[in-house]
Amino acid sequence: MNQEQKYVYDPESCSFKEVESTWRGWIAYVGQIAGLAVILTGFLVWGLDQQWIASPNEQTLTVENAALERQLDRVNDRMTTLSTRLDTLAKRDRTLYRRLFQMDPISEDVRQVGVGGTDPYEQFDEMGEDTEALLKRTAQKLDKLERQMSLQKSSYRELYSVAKQRRERLRQLPAIRPANGRIVSNFGMRRHPILKVRKMHEGVDFLLRRGTPVMATAEGTVKRAEQSRSYGKVIDIRHPESGYMTRYAHLSEIPDDVYRGASVQRGDTIGYSGNTGLSGGPHLHYEVHELDGEVLDPMHFLMPDMSPESYRKLERRTQQYRANLEEDAALPQTASSQAAR
Repeated sequence: MNQEQKYVYDPESCSFKEVESTWRGWIAYVGQIAGLAVILTGFLVWGLDQQWIASPNEQTLTVENAALERQLDRVNDRMTTLSTRLDTLAKRDRTLYRRLFQMDPISEDVRQVGVGGTDPYEQFDEMGEDTEALLKRTAQKLDKLERQMSLQKSSYRELYSVAKQRRERLRQLPAIRPANGRIVSNFGMRRHPILKVRKMHEGVDFLLRRGTPVMATAEGTVKRAEQSRSYGKVIDIRHPESGYMTRYAHLSEIPDDVYRGASVQRGDTIGYSGNTGLSGGPHLHYEVHELDGEVLDPMHFLMPDMSPESYRKLERRTQQYRANLEEDAALPQTASSQAAR
């Protein structure tokens, strides 16, 4: 059978009849195929123009945009978490630290101040609706986070400066008992036990056994450590940050490391009680002076039941509190680094 020969079915005769092949039929067939190709090509071009059919570049951009949107959503979530943590720090700043240092709190108007300008986010207006909303939301959160961190960092800088100044003053403020003993003679006029005349007693006397350790009541610098006719072995310590000077008299012994110009810390042993000078028995005579010379009643400086041992316990708790404050002060910088990542 000739493979080029074509047949059609004739329903009237119920048989196949040979179709004669002509050049006109062939041209018509080719024309139909070409016409269909032209129609399909036109539809494809029109579809690309109408963006119904994405080009390879557009498909790549679509995938990348979807990935960026997911990443921005994660960044938004992280910024929300950091903002919440900064709100907690701001609350602690307001309700604890500023009250502790008797400082005015930062007003809510300052904390909630916005970004300047009529519309700082107008650069996103020409983008698609969803993209515009996402980018504006992200930019707003980032701006708020930056303002929170900047404000909190400035606040902690101020708090740290005040705390440092007050810490130095408090360290040099006479505040503890110089020795564990009963007070047997107060500040004021009295009959001198040796001279037998009415005379101003410019300090307080602690009844102690000979050789009882005597502690510095504040941080400072030794002004003198010497033998005196009336005070016996005596130590004067200057506390310039607080504006005071303390005196410890009638000592039996002054250690070699306590000398003029030596630095001492609160609670350091600076000598031992005795009966030197004009003294009727072993005790410690303790005075507090202003640096300009005025004598003050030491009882105004002694914290109730604040012995050297009690002070050391308080100092340990204070160091822990100070560490917490320094940790909070460093957090805004940490938060900034995390947001950048």
